[in-house]
Amino acid sequence: MPDRHGPEDRPDGGAGPKDGQPRVLLLIPSYVKHDVQDKVAANTHPTMDYFALQERMGADLADYRVVEADRGPLVRAARRAGRDAALAMYGFVRRREYDVIFSNGENVSIPLATLFRSTRKRPGHVLIGHHLSPKKKKPFMRSLHPQLDAIFLYAATQKAYAEDILGIPSSKLHLIPFHADTRFYHPGTPIQGMPVENRISSAGLEWRDYPTLIDAVSGMDVEVRLAAASPWSKHKNETANRELPAKVSARRYSYEELRDLYAGSRLVVVPLYDNDFQAGVTTLLEAMAMGKAVIVTQTRGQRDVIQHGVNGIYVPPGDPNAMRSAIISLLACPEQAAELGSNARRTIESEMSLDLWADRISRVALEVGARSAGAK
Repeated sequence: MPDRHGPEDRPDGGAGPKDGQPRVLLLIPSYVKHDVQDKVAANTHPTMDYFALQERMGADLADYRVVEADRGPLVRAARRAGRDAALAMYGFVRRREYDVIFSNGENVSIPLATLFRSTRKRPGHVLIGHHLSPKKKKPFMRSLHPQLDAIFLYAATQKAYAEDILGIPSSKLHLIPFHADTRFYHPGTPIQGMPVENRISSAGLEWRDYPTLIDAVSGMDVEVRLAAASPWSKHKNETANRELPAKVSARRYSYEELRDLYAGSRLVVVPLYDNDFQAGVTTLLEAMAMGKAVIVTQTRGQRDVIQHGVNGIYVPPGDPNAMRSAIISLLACPEQAAELGSNARRTIESEMSLDLWADRISRVALEVGARSAGAK
């Protein structure tokens, strides 16, 4: 085995793995927020999930900033094809230093798996498969899955597609819930005296059907606040450059402002266009962690979180009348809304917390890494 990194050699300056633990590299296709740890400690920012993984696995972590600073000729050449390709090349060049490489998304795992086909020995390769079913990914995932050792999926529809259409062995597929940071998002009194009697809210951009929500609340005596922004989504913001009704507002919210928005809302509504993966899950779980009653569109992909009438309410896609009826019903019955919210919080605590998510991924990734280390 090659020598482990000393602290001065690690891409992120982390603590490193425990003795005997597989060596892990996390490839994160974004700019890692190294400057938020003080805010996390002050409870004004949620824990970033990649830091939760890094802590459990003693992993090295590489992001866009790392590959932009890398002077190796192969990484520099790969940057011409984009940051994700460069991140994949970064992992490939350092493959002998690790027992397992984890990548958060197919955009990095597909080029990394392609590179792994060119070498006889490779580390274990683990990824989160956010959305495997787009047609452009099909030939790649079909041919490259032998270079993938474990794939985490958030939607049962995606797991079925991976197994039935892509031909990926079920032993490699791990259906897990997404997560919410239960320490940051938690039930509590509204901040700054915000009333909860007559306000509903929503958040996010990914596949958001805000026109249906706006139609649903048309003419209602209710304030609607939309945190219509996302650091990840490339979808169009359908609230931008549009005249909104008098009691509907939309803007970007900071994490702390978003938590306050949830706290000051009677209900949280997640309106979605139909799709086959877990779009909307971040907002959904954050609101549930806050102990809020949630109304969410039941799409083909959004079926794995809510038990209708127990910890939330489902409505059909593109149906403003059904959404309006659900909103009116819960506003008129605060006891039912409170019960749904309490059940929602219990669901997050017992099944969908950030800690549980990190534990599930770390256990499988370290098992893959241990097998890889033993084969060397």
